[in-house]
Amino acid sequence: MRKSWFYRLFFSYFPILFALSSVLILLTYLMLSEMSRKETIHANGTYVQHVVQLIDHTLREIDGMLIQELETDEKISQFFRHRPSEDDSTHYNVYEISKKINQLVSFNTFIDSVYLYRNSDDMVMSANTLVPLSQFGDRAFIEARQDSDQLFELSPRRTYQEFRHQELFPASVVSLVRQYPLLEGRQGLVVINISLSAMERMLADLSGGSISFVHIKDWQGNTVANQQQKGAPPGTVLSEYTSDYTGWVYKGGVRDVQLFRFASVLSYVWVAGGILAVIAGSIWLAYVTRRNYKPIEALMSRMNMYMSQKNNELEQSGPDEFLFIERALDMLMEQSNAYQKMQEEDALFRKRYFFTELLEGSRPIGLAEWRQELERYGLPDGFQELGVVIYEIDQYTQLTGRYSYRDFNLLKFVLNSVIKEMADSCPVTVWTEWTEQHRLVALYRTTDSGDSWEEQARMQAEQVRAWVEKNVAYTITAAIGSAQEMLEEVPASYTHALHALAYKSSVGLNRVLLYGEHTAEPSAGSGKAGSRDLFRMIRELAHAFRTGEGDWLELYDQLFIEVRLGRLTREEYVQLFNTIVQQIQRELAAFPEKVLELWQSGVLPRLAQVRDTFDLAEEAQTEYASILTEFQQQLQEIRSSSSHHALIVEVKGYIEQEYANPDMSLNHLCERFGLNGKYLSRLFKEAVGEKLVDYLVRVRIEESQRLLRMTSLSLQEIANSVGYMHDISFIRAFKKLVGTTPGDYRKHHV
Repeated sequence: MRKSWFYRLFFSYFPILFALSSVLILLTYLMLSEMSRKETIHANGTYVQHVVQLIDHTLREIDGMLIQELETDEKISQFFRHRPSEDDSTHYNVYEISKKINQLVSFNTFIDSVYLYRNSDDMVMSANTLVPLSQFGDRAFIEARQDSDQLFELSPRRTYQEFRHQELFPASVVSLVRQYPLLEGRQGLVVINISLSAMERMLADLSGGSISFVHIKDWQGNTVANQQQKGAPPGTVLSEYTSDYTGWVYKGGVRDVQLFRFASVLSYVWVAGGILAVIAGSIWLAYVTRRNYKPIEALMSRMNMYMSQKNNELEQSGPDEFLFIERALDMLMEQSNAYQKMQEEDALFRKRYFFTELLEGSRPIGLAEWRQELERYGLPDGFQELGVVIYEIDQYTQLTGRYSYRDFNLLKFVLNSVIKEMADSCPVTVWTEWTEQHRLVALYRTTDSGDSWEEQARMQAEQVRAWVEKNVAYTITAAIGSAQEMLEEVPASYTHALHALAYKSSVGLNRVLLYGEHTAEPSAGSGKAGSRDLFRMIRELAHAFRTGEGDWLELYDQLFIEVRLGRLTREEYVQLFNTIVQQIQRELAAFPEKVLELWQSGVLPRLAQVRDTFDLAEEAQTEYASILTEFQQQLQEIRSSSSHHALIVEVKGYIEQEYANPDMSLNHLCERFGLNGKYLSRLFKEAVGEKLVDYLVRVRIEESQRLLRMTSLSLQEIANSVGYMHDISFIRAFKKLVGTTPGDYRKHHV
């Protein structure tokens, strides 16, 4: 390997030796030069300040003169008081005003020209002419300020042309503009053009051909005056000032001549002595560098030997030896960090996986393995009783929409920390793991014969719940499983805790749920034991929703009153909501494509979202009612907007009045309303969602149900009263629609 670092060391020290020798020689000259430079900067700053004061004084003097003339001079006032009906174009008037303007121009050598502009008739008066604004050479400048409310203005650098066709040598000026009258304006403008060439001549006279210069720029960065001539050497800016009056920036400095050039005046003896000193120092540096490089050379030799044994895994070629060493160390540290990170991630994964296996009982875990794993994780392994408590964050879906991923993880960290801190102050140990994004499982273990595990778990859960409610922007529900004495029974405690948590939808949020405490015994005809009655109520609800008849919301509320008599788990509530949706969807199957598309795209996704994300059954009940009510209103609007709505209402009313007529049929209705049978049936089905014949049968059977419950008429009499001539046809239709015979129906309901 080349000795690149040896040469780098040597050539790194050599300039130091040379620089030190040079610095000692040049130090005196630098000190003298610095003193000269500071003195020059001070003198230049004084000169620039003088220029600023001189120009500001001149401009103030010109402005003061203008103000005095505008307030006192009758000729100027007479010019602006002119009315369009008057004639001011006489030679005498023009001469007098022109004479006055010439007097203003001669006030100061800085003034290039002066002109007056009158708003009333757009006339411009200068020292040489009286012309309309349209013919004036500076027309654009005036038009830009006609609507301005600014009473005084100092313009940026610009060119001024008095006559429109004046193309040669336009004057470079800045314009001092005042409105007339002074405090009101609106009658006209007085413009005094300040000659920038006169200003530059003044600067040249002040500098007297010296090496100093001044550059002046306005507030827009445009050059106002510049002493730098073409072909002149570049200058060095030493001072900068901003005028409080004009806002112009004055930069002053000196031209790059012999003042800031340094020349060596060393004698030949000094040069020879310096060269000898550098040569001697170089020899010394070479010796010292060679001696200090030997350990590095030995290290590189050993690393080369090691890398050759490793099949050249590391790139050996490089600019120098230290880069090679750096790469080797970086690779070693990277491998070490990667291994450490892998170990940490593996430990977290193994810990969580072992915890999950313990909860689910997927494989038997003995005490020996238990102690070994907990010792690895730094947790105590002893216990007298143990069991599972599940902490679930309430309203999880709403929280994820309100907080970012990072903030929500912080809230989860707070909950985990609180659980552990609460347990530290009691004779229990706790092991916590997040099994889901909103669910944390805690394995509590008692270690003495004091309070029972149930009492400790209830106290811990209640303290955590109360603390979270008071200090954090969300609430939790805790579900406590059963206490166990054996490690193999932990899955049973976990299952019991999940079972208790399943009643959260019925019991409410922000609570502590005990296994078996909230399980209600189902009563006859309600809850789980009355599933047939519930299904019948759901069918009636779906039918009422489809027809739009009666108060389907009342049936909806009555259904949930019956449901709450037998406390349901969340899974059972999900099944209930699915059944309601399925029955309504079945009832809507006969509706037009427009209604079905509205149901599929606008209603079902919203219902599914509520079903999948609700915490409280009452909230889901309210959301379902709101969505279904909105859809029912849209359905009614679709029905009402139909051109045949009135006809269908009339047909329904006729059926409800004449259902007892045994001749009532589709043909009878066609003759009654003068329509084709297929056409009437199709219109009825599109509007009501039910075949016309089925609707007639349902009206008859519903009336027969009322008669069976409320009267003691025979089946034949009831059949005749609802339009059936033969009781066999009546019984067949009744059983098909109700699911039981009329006799059994009467026995069950009377």
